[in-house]
Amino acid sequence: MKRSSLVVATLAACAAVSSGALAQKTFTMKIGMPTINDSNHFSALWVKKEIEAKSNGRIQVRVFPAGQLGKIPRQIEGIQLGTQEAFNIPPGFFVGIERAFMVTDAPGIFEDIGHAQRAINHPPFREKFGNLGAKKGFVAGYLWACGNTSIATLEPFKKLEDMKGRKIRVLATPLERAFIAKLGATGVPMPYTEVLPAMQRRVIDGVRSGIIVMYPSKFYTVAKHVTLTGMAQITCGQFLSNAWLQKLPADLRDIVFAAGRGVTPHAGKWGVDLTRKAEEDWARDANVYRLSKEDQDKLRRLAAPIADEILAKDPRTKEMYALLKEAVAATQKK
Repeated sequence: MKRSSLVVATLAACAAVSSGALAQKTFTMKIGMPTINDSNHFSALWVKKEIEAKSNGRIQVRVFPAGQLGKIPRQIEGIQLGTQEAFNIPPGFFVGIERAFMVTDAPGIFEDIGHAQRAINHPPFREKFGNLGAKKGFVAGYLWACGNTSIATLEPFKKLEDMKGRKIRVLATPLERAFIAKLGATGVPMPYTEVLPAMQRRVIDGVRSGIIVMYPSKFYTVAKHVTLTGMAQITCGQFLSNAWLQKLPADLRDIVFAAGRGVTPHAGKWGVDLTRKAEEDWARDANVYRLSKEDQDKLRRLAAPIADEILAKDPRTKEMYALLKEAVAATQKK
């Protein structure tokens, strides 16, 4: 055999051995999240079962709710570096990395949770939005709408005037702060895991979030009052580490993304069902309010221009916001 032929044959054999070894190798997928017993948590458990079954155990999935893998900035860093494989979180928390992630926080843009679910998964929007973090080390495995926003407070919030002068925890986006400012209050960005202790110490007067995550986190034990404003829907996603994905054989990457597609409709339904259940449970254990029609209409008028003022005029968010508005129009129920 010629030397060149021998070299080719040797390389082919090595490649075959390497490919076979990779096919037998097992991988770990750690999924973190700041919350517990909500659609973040339930979708991660669904994905765990699906991926482990379809991969025949070649991917071992471990789920870590309630900030067990660290505070939000640490977990974001983890998926960027590849030390954590997946993170279930509202995309607005990535605003410091890519400003366009906050477009789905726009108040008043969706009709309800179901509309938000359809819009963010509208293909032209979903494709671009899901890859906003690709150059920074992560992509979206799946997106869903996880609930309506509400405001939980230490003292009752029954009318708009009640909010004046209060300090309310918000996500760290200009949209959230602008919305709270319209109420005469101050938005205070703060890690989710620090919110309950901050309310206990009266560092803040309340929190704007989804009742779907606030009830399981027992916020009602301190913030005895929650007002269902319905002015925005919280969206979530599972964000996957590119560094980890690149280590997987192609068939396992396909399994991971297929699990994301499979869980998406379930996650959206959990968002609706768990929101409704949390509202009922909070009413049993504490106090639930809705604004009067007059105040609700006024709130809509106050909130209406916020997204256009902030997102449409910013070159970093303008394109993504335009795509979202197209998705919103295309997915409205006729």
